[in-house]
Amino acid sequence: MNINNIEKSIQPVVSKGEQNQDTDNSFEKENLSKFVDNFLGDEKKHLKPETILKIIEEGIKMKMQIEEGLRISKNDKRNISYEKHKKAYWVGEEKGISIGKIVAMRRWGINGAFSRSLEPHTKDVEAHKILSEKLIEDWFHNKLNKELALELCQRTKRENLSVSKAYNEIAERSDIKSELLGIEAEQIIIGVLEGIAIDRQYLEFEILEANAHQDVYNKIDFIIRTKQNNRGVGVNRDETPFEEKSVGIQFTINTKMAEHKANQIAKSKERGVKVDDIVYVEIDKIMLQDAITKWENKGKPIVGPWEFLPVEIRTQTLKNLFHGILDEEKERSLLKNIR
Repeated sequence: MNINNIEKSIQPVVSKGEQNQDTDNSFEKENLSKFVDNFLGDEKKHLKPETILKIIEEGIKMKMQIEEGLRISKNDKRNISYEKHKKAYWVGEEKGISIGKIVAMRRWGINGAFSRSLEPHTKDVEAHKILSEKLIEDWFHNKLNKELALELCQRTKRENLSVSKAYNEIAERSDIKSELLGIEAEQIIIGVLEGIAIDRQYLEFEILEANAHQDVYNKIDFIIRTKQNNRGVGVNRDETPFEEKSVGIQFTINTKMAEHKANQIAKSKERGVKVDDIVYVEIDKIMLQDAITKWENKGKPIVGPWEFLPVEIRTQTLKNLFHGILDEEKERSLLKNIR
């Protein structure tokens, strides 16, 4: 249902002042409703229109709070600034930080803040905009996923208690930073890939977090969506020079579960999925925990625990994630200079 139709169906008569305010917010609502559609997909049907509208309206207010919050320095935040002469960002005492790493650092619990007096059309404004947009997406993801998980938890309680329990667990951890190593590992990988996507846009991919239904029913933790050159395209105007592909990633740190995970993926494909493929990727949990410990002992630098994994593990993980998704030239570029 179109968001404007939802509003008409549930809102009472409003004053002219309120109508003007609605007009001012209409552009925001339209953009946010697109994010809702993109994240929920077919599962949007499980939520009431008024529930979705309420979350969107809360999101508009939250957007202002998030943007303002990024200009408030506190002890738990690292100052973000851009040095024109060196053409590089500083985050706290670390220099030469890319926008991608600034965005990704929230995935491993690092918060940042900009100066209150951001000058228009500067690199500081650019980084502030991108980071605030990602934080808003995070807020929506948590809100929408919790509502979806709670709804599906109730709907599946009678027919499949274990599935209902899985949805309930997702709902319970939606509002908090999970300390489970598996969830932490997933966030690290998503953060790394988000950073690469921002800093190396010529690779033409984006990362989408899976919703509760995709997680439980399709066994997908996140999705890599790419747009690659379609080299076989002809001269027909109706043919597109690009080929879009979406691949669901089943990520785990429990390497002993490889066979079980493969069976789960096979069953998901048999049921039918809304992605082109599902790929299984693993990192050994002992090796990952060791990387996290080394990162913490170094004072939690911006690069995150990923950079403390052995080079061969990082290289192989990226190969496993992108093989067959990126073309050979882009895959070589992705793996270049890993050290």
